[in-house]
Amino acid sequence: MRTLIAWLTAGTLSLGVALAAPRDARPAAFTHRLPAEHTVDLKRMPAVDTARLRTEDARQSRALGQRPVRFAVPHAVDLTPHTAGDWDELPTGDLVWRLRVESKDALSLNFGFSEYRMPEGGRLLVYPAGLGKSANPDAIRAFDAADNAATGVLWTPIVPGDSAVIEAVVPRAKLSQLKLRLTSINHDYVGFGRLAREGALMEAKGVSGSCNVDVVCPDGDDFRAEIPSVGAYSRFGQFYCSGALLNTTANDRRMYFLTAHHCGMGTADAAASIVVYWNYENSTCRTPGSAQSGANGDGSLAQNQTGAVVRATYAASDFTLLELDDPADPAFNLSWSGWDRRDIAPSGATGIHHPRVAEKRITHSDNPLRIEGYLGNSGASHLWVQWNQRGTTEGGSSGSPIYSPEGRVVGQLHGGYASCTTTGANHVDWYGRLFTSWTGGGSAGTRLSDWLDPAGTGAQFVDTLDGAAEPGAPTAGFDFVVDDGTLTVSFTDTSSEGAGPIVSREWDFGDGATSTASSPSHTYAEAGVYTVSLTVTDEAGRSHTVTRSVEVGDTGPDAIELVNRTPVGGVAGAAGSTALYRLDIGSAGSGPLTILTSGGTGNVTVHVSFDEAPTLTDYDFRSARPGNNETIRIATPQAGRYYILVVGETAFSGVTVQARHN
Repeated sequence: MRTLIAWLTAGTLSLGVALAAPRDARPAAFTHRLPAEHTVDLKRMPAVDTARLRTEDARQSRALGQRPVRFAVPHAVDLTPHTAGDWDELPTGDLVWRLRVESKDALSLNFGFSEYRMPEGGRLLVYPAGLGKSANPDAIRAFDAADNAATGVLWTPIVPGDSAVIEAVVPRAKLSQLKLRLTSINHDYVGFGRLAREGALMEAKGVSGSCNVDVVCPDGDDFRAEIPSVGAYSRFGQFYCSGALLNTTANDRRMYFLTAHHCGMGTADAAASIVVYWNYENSTCRTPGSAQSGANGDGSLAQNQTGAVVRATYAASDFTLLELDDPADPAFNLSWSGWDRRDIAPSGATGIHHPRVAEKRITHSDNPLRIEGYLGNSGASHLWVQWNQRGTTEGGSSGSPIYSPEGRVVGQLHGGYASCTTTGANHVDWYGRLFTSWTGGGSAGTRLSDWLDPAGTGAQFVDTLDGAAEPGAPTAGFDFVVDDGTLTVSFTDTSSEGAGPIVSREWDFGDGATSTASSPSHTYAEAGVYTVSLTVTDEAGRSHTVTRSVEVGDTGPDAIELVNRTPVGGVAGAAGSTALYRLDIGSAGSGPLTILTSGGTGNVTVHVSFDEAPTLTDYDFRSARPGNNETIRIATPQAGRYYILVVGETAFSGVTVQARHN
């Protein structure tokens, strides 16, 4: 073992020239004469009981949404350049430290450093042992001073195989600035992606089900802008989940990454350990159901980044929002998904995810979603979706976004029963609602609003921001004031210039009318909620679009919203008092619709009308049994809004109101 002491005592007599640290750096032995790799100090890890681990995983898989999928187990170590490895001097005068690590039969390895600080001009490489000069450079993980995080830690992406070399190259004059402490060597026993040694796989543990659909297939055509925002990631080098970058009302490309609370990313240590893999996708559309679709694809794990901080987390809707601590690499062409925080159940849904942390897949449903508690329990914190088109979700998909038909995120995957072997009523999942997460637990650390709408604009939704857009483009924005009496809206352009002045504006008022004015006024023909967009373009042709919802006029009676299958309890009132509720039906024939009251004391009657509020004498349906157990059943409900009027025939209290439809 060639120790560090000799180099420390040598002082700075030969300063040399600091090596550059390119992100595609190669091992020093590729360009300099060094002692053979097999002579470098080797640390062998204890054997891993794979059979026991798989038994534990099978038992854990039955506990839906309680923890992410495990792919590796840690070997706890405490190794530094002072206590392990070998030091050598390069002809440049710089110093190189190498350490070999082996964990027999691992399919891949990754490493956690509890201390990492690299001086300028230095670099750290992690690569498979025995790597040849002609090997795929994607297998080499490179880090330098740009990876010095405020947390002082570093977690690496995976490298294939069961043995690896850790190498640091440091300018001699800056050797005292180096901090490197390896404390976790993680043994992959499942197979993280195609970089795992395929010949060592005992079974297809590292691939997703064959029914899944690659994002490159035509199924993904309507979501090309959103697909790059979704990534797979690891926590502490042992567990994996999915997540997505979210846009903000400022369109500022902040690295806000939404995932699931149950994935365990809600602590500072966990967030610091994240390694996100971008654009991990198959290059061709494999036929769903084919053997090829169920095998390892050709996706690359080369585009990745490490480290994050927690911004907000909330167990009730199962969300965690992280901010990745490095900006987006322009070469990755990432995007930031839009979102919709409205209290709605979309008429269909799309999921983009990494099932079993394999290449990225896409899944669609044109079934209306339902608002309910997780796994169908009471509450309104989740969206229920029944997949009825090609594809599914699996372990590893947790935390992935679900999109409305408009391409906006409305939640993230908590769990469910969906798989390639489930059908019908069992082919379902539950997603924590973005609507619930927006206000969360009422504080900045438990809600999304502070981060996704930092200026407090009140926007109810934003669209996806294409990160591949030309740099220097302007940023569109607008405010508005509504005169409900005249249905006139006065718009004010708040757009900001980029690299050049804004030369044109295109307004779309959502009712077929348009304008090119700077700050126009527009009068609508009738009350309603309109989707208004503004596109601004600069002198170089760079453009940006912002979209906001604008509510004009009286859009209906003041009524309490009922959510499908979510009871509203504790309803009370005096004799003769009324309580008005509303229920929105997404599509015609989604029945039967059942409206009922139950429990409590006193006596109520129920009146129901479509499209307008009922009165005591004008209604479409009525139930007036003695007591509070009223039921109205509509066999084939219309698409639109139903109003439910609860009338106190006597004083009443503790009554529950509920509506149910398919």
